Amino acid sequence: MTILTATNEVQRTVLANGLTVLIRRDTSAPVVAIVTQVKAGYFDETDDVSGIAHVLEHMFFKGTERRGVGEIAKETKASGGYLNAHTIYDNTTYFTVLPASGFAAGLDIQADAFANSVIDAAELAKELEVIVQEAKRKTDNPSSVAVETLYELLHDVHRMRRWRIGHEAGLRSLTREAMQKFYRNFYQPSNTILTVVGDVDMDDAMSRIVRAYGSLPDSAPVLSPGSSEPHHDEFRYRELSGDIEQTQLVFGWRTAPALHEDTPVLDLAASLLSAGRASRLYRALRERRIVSSVTAYNYTPTELGVFVIHAELNADCAGDAGRGIWDQLRALRDDAIDPLEMERVKRIFESRWIRRQESMEGQATHLSEWEALGGWRLGDEYFERFISTTSEQVHDAVRRYLTPERAGMVIYRPAGSPEVAASPADMLATLGSQRPKPLEALPPRDEHAIPRASAEPQLEITESGVAVYRTSRGLPILVRKRAGAAIVHLGIHAMGGVRDEPVALAGITNLVASTMIKGTTTRSAAQIAEDSEMLGGSISASVGSESFGWSISVPVQHLEAAAELLADVVLNATLPPEALEIERAVALAEVAALRDDMFGYPMRLVMAGAYRDHPYSRSRLGTEESLRAVEIADSREWYARLLGSPLVAGIVGDVVAGDAAGIIAREFARVSPGAGAPIVQPSWPVEMVVSAESRDKAQTALALAFPGPARNDERRFAARITATIASGLGGRFFDELRDRQSLAYTVHAYIAEHQASGMFLAYIATSPEKEGAAREGLLGEFAKLRETTVTAEELERARKYSIGSHAIRQESGGAVLADMLDAWIFGSGLRELAQHDERIMAVTDADILSLAREFFDPQRRVEGIVRGKSAP
Repeated sequence: MTILTATNEVQRTVLANGLTVLIRRDTSAPVVAIVTQVKAGYFDETDDVSGIAHVLEHMFFKGTERRGVGEIAKETKASGGYLNAHTIYDNTTYFTVLPASGFAAGLDIQADAFANSVIDAAELAKELEVIVQEAKRKTDNPSSVAVETLYELLHDVHRMRRWRIGHEAGLRSLTREAMQKFYRNFYQPSNTILTVVGDVDMDDAMSRIVRAYGSLPDSAPVLSPGSSEPHHDEFRYRELSGDIEQTQLVFGWRTAPALHEDTPVLDLAASLLSAGRASRLYRALRERRIVSSVTAYNYTPTELGVFVIHAELNADCAGDAGRGIWDQLRALRDDAIDPLEMERVKRIFESRWIRRQESMEGQATHLSEWEALGGWRLGDEYFERFISTTSEQVHDAVRRYLTPERAGMVIYRPAGSPEVAASPADMLATLGSQRPKPLEALPPRDEHAIPRASAEPQLEITESGVAVYRTSRGLPILVRKRAGAAIVHLGIHAMGGVRDEPVALAGITNLVASTMIKGTTTRSAAQIAEDSEMLGGSISASVGSESFGWSISVPVQHLEAAAELLADVVLNATLPPEALEIERAVALAEVAALRDDMFGYPMRLVMAGAYRDHPYSRSRLGTEESLRAVEIADSREWYARLLGSPLVAGIVGDVVAGDAAGIIAREFARVSPGAGAPIVQPSWPVEMVVSAESRDKAQTALALAFPGPARNDERRFAARITATIASGLGGRFFDELRDRQSLAYTVHAYIAEHQASGMFLAYIATSPEKEGAAREGLLGEFAKLRETTVTAEELERARKYSIGSHAIRQESGGAVLADMLDAWIFGSGLRELAQHDERIMAVTDADILSLAREFFDPQRRVEGIVRGKSAP
């Protein structure tokens, strides 16, 4: 099997000062990614400066002698690109992705930041306040609390035990001198990998890199390694409670380092447990209504590994969930593994490997990560070792690593729920107290015959690079060719769904769309899962406030089989009653879990406050009351209605348009699209509306909304530019509320466009005692937009960023499919796809001022607030 690994034509150079440079030319999109990976992370911090690597990541963007505070982000935006970074246990990595035309400017910015960060003391003090907010935000995330508590439980002395971004007291004690020492010690050329992937000339890129980095001095970092973790063989258990709605249950085992020969074997074991709907834990737990979600992974940050199984569930299911996981591990140790099961997870792995290469950033990150481990070719070696792993090797690794006596377990449950176990011994007794019902064997695969003759839909028009065909029954088929793309994306979507639901049955579209994947007249749920995963894909249902659909993406050679499977699910769903109950249980859990989401829940409060009784006020999930009201007869009636919606099919990939359209026309020959129902335009409240709830949280989350242009309102482009000027690194809100006032780690501004209405939203999460200052700050920034025009520099920067971001988005076949279908369903036609840049460039400062004065009336704002608990 040959896989494109993004390592073809990689040029590797080590400069005289030790900087490792990797360059790969990819002309599939006019985009370039620059990734700087410094081999320094949490493992390199001594306990007295815990969190310093992450703080330095923040300071990287705070200015150099040539560029003041905020200028790095602004200049990158002006080049049409974006910045991002992350710090993990073994490295700190900086990403910038730009249109290829911005490569020279982006490289100069990155080189300046790497070599010349000032780390100003005053700016450090302000940024530490921001990072304290980030740390508080993390304590409000139940998943993060559970996983990091597990790492602490499993490690007595290794640095993995620490809360990785640090705690408030330690963060506040960090000094500029300590920051400079860490920076100058680790940010050395010989400790750094610079990777460039994209539409660049390799010789020119190398020449620019040598000029920018070649003269930098180098010295070997002084390492302060932490203690190695001693071996311990005792089951460990910890139970926490807090103001959360859903329980987090996490198991963990210490495993081998990244380059150990057992690592790909353990990664494959994790895939057997949780990769896809045919996986063991999915069938044993989610399909039995014990958990709402479950994942397994083997995390290997360089020098060690941790195998994790993580489930989210109702508190009263904790015992059953623990026993189910425990039993599936026993089965993986002791029972035979079906060869088809091994083949299935290898195909999923192959497909995911290819997908990661779809973007320049994905390729550059791939190369950097493997180079840091010892050489970029190690990625290919890992791939081959995973693909060649045998079931005997899986049994052996699981028996040696994932044993009961080496396990750690954490339960984080809602306050007031019953204690699950008082001690490790009690929990072990619970885990072994009952043997769950064994999994049923997956049914034999039935290779569905695909007729060779395709239908011949009529080509109507080719516009904006999209060929439009139509079947004899009127189904539009949109085909967009992406030459060289290894993955093909196909979907069938329509206007409707949530906007058309009766209030009493709110959430029925999501419930039906999910249940459709659980059985057809010719396939069971397990067969649908196995068939899709053997193709390297998975059918997904998507439901929004005014659209719904189903899609699948697979390696392009599997297009015909994927189209047949997708059509079977869409046209022949049986909606088994037991499957409806499973999906209902999951939806109810998601409704409960939404209250734990400190971003999503304030936004939900805003939507409800702004749109009140209008369908736009409703969540796609529905409510507990409405979900419980849905009967099987309701779901089948609604399914028939969905099939009568104004459906449209789309394909994006390296296909021959006529052939691909013929395949879709053959498989969906029965579809006769109907007409969409009109929707009433909602009225915005004439007075301020505030919806607030109080929780025992470390932060207060404030969402603030104004009316905005609808999907086809010409002013939407001015609104988009306004959001770009306001939000993100280098945006007004970011500069003022985060950089200057240190009120928050998270502050956003964006627009939500609907067919009949629009909304301009801002969000900030801050300490509870700073809620008033945060609100005042947001309103102050909106007032400035109403009072004076934006500067010419701001406008030009926002235009270039919007155009550059749009170009970068075209790297993703899934995004191209979504934009194509959106233009067809909601827009003025496919011509929109070719008009984006022109419409963005046409926005003027007067347009933005007019928009702000019309919409940003503070007396008509809507607020959604989750108020945290102030410190005593």
